[in-house]
Amino acid sequence: MGRRDSVTMKVSFLRITALVLLHLLVFSFGTVTTFAYSTSGYSWSSSPIPYYINSAFASSFRTAMKAADATWDAAGADFSFSCGSTACTTSANPNVWSYSCDLEKSIGYYNRGDTGVLAAVNFCAVGSSLAEADTTLNTYYSFTTTGAAGKYDVQDLVTHEFGHWLWLLDLSSSGSPSYCSSSVMSTMCRYMYPGQTYRRSLRTDDKDGIKAIYGT
Repeated sequence: MGRRDSVTMKVSFLRITALVLLHLLVFSFGTVTTFAYSTSGYSWSSSPIPYYINSAFASSFRTAMKAADATWDAAGADFSFSCGSTACTTSANPNVWSYSCDLEKSIGYYNRGDTGVLAAVNFCAVGSSLAEADTTLNTYYSFTTTGAAGKYDVQDLVTHEFGHWLWLLDLSSSGSPSYCSSSVMSTMCRYMYPGQTYRRSLRTDDKDGIKAIYGT
């Protein structure tokens, strides 16, 4: 069974004043779908964007997450991520389901239970400029770094999540002109299946999306 993720946005004018829950494929921010990518008008005002990974993750998981970062860095857009420290780790463990904003951009974990949601992303923004992004993996589900059968691949998942950090939205085979079929899958396609690893690599539509937001 395919699983999905969830995206939350906090929109602020210097302070957090409104909370808008954006479920996948509910484009409530004036979304524009162009060719095979979808955006909502939010972006980082500068880069590189420093981020941290909770230190409790196994080193193999942290390596896979950094590889996901490098995939987007190599997409050809005027944008990049960077580790916020030499080790790229933090003791902070963001639970995005609590909708907290601390302005530290980080990846953490939480057992959310059998909700069908593998991970969630929380954003904070000032106007249309992003100020924070956090991702929480739902540890109710089993993850792997090898594409093992029956488990969800960390690099595959986090490459997709970093696409959300860039403010690319989910795509579906029925809702967009994207490569979201059983044979070819764009990184920003909505669903993930155990053992899949093909979203580790960006498709043309993924690259076109980040270039449309950040230029080249």
